[in-house]
Amino acid sequence: MGVHAAGAPMSASSKGQERQQFINQFLAHALPPIYRFGSGDATDAAGHRSGQLDVVIEYPFAPNLPIGSGQPTRLYLAEAVAAVVEVKSDLAGQWEEAKRTANAVAPLRRNFALSMSMGQGPSLSVPTYVVGYTGWKKLETLQAKLAECPAIAGILIIEDGLFCANGMRGHGPRGVWGFICHLFQGISALQGAVSDPLRYLVEEAPPPTNVLPASANYSLSGPAAFGFGAGPTAKP
Repeated sequence: MGVHAAGAPMSASSKGQERQQFINQFLAHALPPIYRFGSGDATDAAGHRSGQLDVVIEYPFAPNLPIGSGQPTRLYLAEAVAAVVEVKSDLAGQWEEAKRTANAVAPLRRNFALSMSMGQGPSLSVPTYVVGYTGWKKLETLQAKLAECPAIAGILIIEDGLFCANGMRGHGPRGVWGFICHLFQGISALQGAVSDPLRYLVEEAPPPTNVLPASANYSLSGPAAFGFGAGPTAKP
């Protein structure tokens, strides 16, 4: 909250940077060091693009591309995006923005070359969490907002520690801890998944799947993807 208060007299862009920095530092200390944090766009092999994202939690076993010379933002492959966190100063007043971002992320589909898991495997969709420094004061309101936008995996209000997600809710320190636990549950499933960046260079995109035969060959004759051309296909 100190960073939020310090950002009050700043411009909107400066406040956004301060809020993002606070979340990056908070998440970096709360989650295992295997994850990286950044900002930018995300894309999948079918060419869907998310638009600008506040915080990308990256599982760093796939390449990504810088956007523009000297810019800190990057273009991430969907398979490497463990989760997205949108940060708002006043979530109640910026709810429509949060919904637009979550709905833009929702069409992205991960297409793993291989995944191994004990229990629930990695989701093919990318989860989006919304964090507000201030916002609504009741858990019931957060629950209603989640029902309004199914593309959002969870909502955290830092000021009162309110957290609500599917099957989990809490307030105060329990709410903040619930946010970390819910986030970690979802992103840890990626540890058994293997991405295949070559899918972004071939001609047609197969339906998303968690398993691809190891003998698959690829045709690289199509246009490059990364949101600009056709998606990939595996050629027998």
